[in-house]
Amino acid sequence: MLHFRMNMPFVLMAFYGSLMIIIVLLFRAFLKDKLPKFVFPILWCVVLLRLLVPFSLSSPLSIKVSDNSQLSMLSEFINAIGVNASSDTAYASSTYEEEDSIAASGTGVDHPDISADIPEDTPIFQYSDVIETQSETPITITYAGTASYTMGDIRFLPFNTLILIPVFYFAGMLITVVILLLQRIRYISRLKNRLLIEHNETINNILREMNMGHILVFTNDEIASPLVCGLFSPRIYLPTRMDFGNTELLGHILTHEVMHIRRKDNWIKTAMLAAFILNWFNPLVWLMSKYLSSDLETACDEAVLTKYHEEESRKSYAYSLLAMAITGNRPTLLYSAFSKTEVEKRIKNILNYKKASALLITFTAVFILCSTVAFATGPQAPFSSYLSSYCASSSCRWGVKVSITRDILLGKNAQKRADDIVLDTLRTDTTNDPELIENRIRQALANEFNVETGAFDFSFSLCLDDEERDKEWEEWNLTKDTHGYFLYKGEPVRVYIDEGGGYYQSREEGSVDITVERDKYGYISRIVELREGDSDFDRRTRDIEH
Repeated sequence: MLHFRMNMPFVLMAFYGSLMIIIVLLFRAFLKDKLPKFVFPILWCVVLLRLLVPFSLSSPLSIKVSDNSQLSMLSEFINAIGVNASSDTAYASSTYEEEDSIAASGTGVDHPDISADIPEDTPIFQYSDVIETQSETPITITYAGTASYTMGDIRFLPFNTLILIPVFYFAGMLITVVILLLQRIRYISRLKNRLLIEHNETINNILREMNMGHILVFTNDEIASPLVCGLFSPRIYLPTRMDFGNTELLGHILTHEVMHIRRKDNWIKTAMLAAFILNWFNPLVWLMSKYLSSDLETACDEAVLTKYHEEESRKSYAYSLLAMAITGNRPTLLYSAFSKTEVEKRIKNILNYKKASALLITFTAVFILCSTVAFATGPQAPFSSYLSSYCASSSCRWGVKVSITRDILLGKNAQKRADDIVLDTLRTDTTNDPELIENRIRQALANEFNVETGAFDFSFSLCLDDEERDKEWEEWNLTKDTHGYFLYKGEPVRVYIDEGGGYYQSREEGSVDITVERDKYGYISRIVELREGDSDFDRRTRDIEH
């Protein structure tokens, strides 16, 4: 099941685009000489889509970017710089949905009612997250029920620095635009001194044979090599220094330039220019622009070579390529032109050219398809992972909360539908095995929402009433003093960690640190005690003796 939305933040477009550039460069390094040359321009076009179009296509392949991820926080921070900023400091906060928002009052922090959408006849234990402050120093933090939390204020950069970030970005983008525009104006002014070639039968016959008779060909004495300029009405420009009497050379040149027109290379380069302007700060995009131009040329050479089956014809084309290549670094993103950049590699490719076999073409098609699908569906925009409430039943030791791992269409009343499935499973469970419970709920949710079972994430926590918990503690020599602090065999506990039971406590004074380990069913299986000065061996020995 795919979920398409146009909501990708720019910072994530740049981030995912950078990852894709690195992947394509790796493909290029290892597979360039093994695959047809047209493969990499196609992959570069997919990268351009990611850099320019803010689409988000969720699939089972998608990278997990939930609403509490670092990427999400970064995107929100970049896209809303200074929104909640004071004169000195900007703050950003990220919270969960309704049941995870915490309102502080007095000495406690109360969890909202978690049974709002649960049928009245369902027996449920309700728990709350509590932060009890007994004094200024010792702090007891008790987590029972669901592991909800709040990401508090996060201090970022000084407000003045935040203001400089968008100023710096737009200033850099403006400078990039001005430089490219000046280059464009300079070359357009040079192309104005042109002469239309109308009555050259050799040129006209060559263009008609390729069904491109509508293309206008000009000659110009200010250019050093042939080039194609224009998007909607592309035109071919030839230098006046060319030997127009050499029909073979002329045929090679025109065939090459017509291939650029047919393959819409100038459109691709225009898109690359747009991505370059928007991502001027990204060195990977600079690198991409270089390799894109090179790959377009080699792909064009390969397309021309399909017309020449004899080795001598290929050698003749290589000589023509060498004869018209120009020296110097030219801004090839502005148009398609012969260039001496990597000309030796191009000639080597031409001389070693072999027609692709049917097996290689099939492999190439599969490679392009798989790469495109992975690139298109892997990245996704941040989304809310919230699905079910925290659900618990008196017939089961476990409470369950379900979230989604990717952006999917849930339909109407998604929370209630998910809650009903979770509660029905908990009410009918007789195993108290969280793995079996998760598998049953996962399969039922997959059927309900018509997605893969991996689209859900589970949070389990023990649901024990006070009497049951106190009894279990007493069996393992754990008690509490009058202030609510733990005692182990009558000794004060400094740090108490019960990850499986969702219970944590700490204070400065105490003679022992306790870690509680539980089995898969949630029962205490052992107590690990650590005292000041203990070595790891002493700790293990005491644990075994216990």
